[in-house]
Amino acid sequence: MKAGQGKVLERSVASLVVAWTIVSTPLVFADVPQLQEYIASFGSDAATAVALPDSPKQQAVVGLDSDRQMRETSLSDEGLTALPADNELRSARAMTAGEQDRLMVQSALELIDSGEIEEAMASLEHYLDETPRAHQSRQTLATIQLARSDSMGAQATLKEGLALAPNYAGFKRLYARTIMVVDPEAAVALLDELPPLVSQDPEYFELYAVLLQQTGRFEDALGIYRILLQMDPTSGKLWLGYATALEAVGEAAEALAAHRAANRQGLADPSLDRYNRSRLKALRGAQ
Repeated sequence: MKAGQGKVLERSVASLVVAWTIVSTPLVFADVPQLQEYIASFGSDAATAVALPDSPKQQAVVGLDSDRQMRETSLSDEGLTALPADNELRSARAMTAGEQDRLMVQSALELIDSGEIEEAMASLEHYLDETPRAHQSRQTLATIQLARSDSMGAQATLKEGLALAPNYAGFKRLYARTIMVVDPEAAVALLDELPPLVSQDPEYFELYAVLLQQTGRFEDALGIYRILLQMDPTSGKLWLGYATALEAVGEAAEALAAHRAANRQGLADPSLDRYNRSRLKALRGAQ
């Protein structure tokens, strides 16, 4: 690969990384000076602080079970027998810590649905003071903090969690997102350590692949993208990441095919769609 081409690809990967962070997580990176120009290129919408999701029960908690799954979870999952609804006190006493944690998350999400976000956060914080190893509640609190653009608060919440459970995937994934722009090497090192199975947490590996590209480990990223695309060949965003990694290793023909696949599957975010179309045009012109 020629030196000039390498620089173009380096900038392309950097652009994809920043665009991915904007559309894939409820974080706001506008305070990072080196991102101002890039964010501005997408227009005001991309630079606007991200509000809490429209459907918090389904979207606010990254990596957690959906609200329906949490509602359907019975005590029998923990090897216990569910008690009648009018015996909630006895049921609570019989619950394992994990079940109580899930119910705390459900309660917080219901508060958010009612517009009582501050109450939800206070409830989670109080619960964590009493039960610091309630990992799902901590992950929920950190996600809400990130959605409210409180990156420092989220980092503090996650650091406490990582001190208690260094390999809890939800903490690692969220914390890596908070630092991936300013310290990608530290973010990828965090995800390198004892990752979960791909089938257990595809989102963990999607972030991992982006970080591997950001730190120049393109071949490793390609391997992950191939696995993820086997699991979900309809994801335009995965095809775009795969295409960018292919470009970085000089596989122009395969990259063009992957960009076409991304275009065919669709990219909901306008910034990623524009980026994909620009690469399609460039690669077609190079043929």
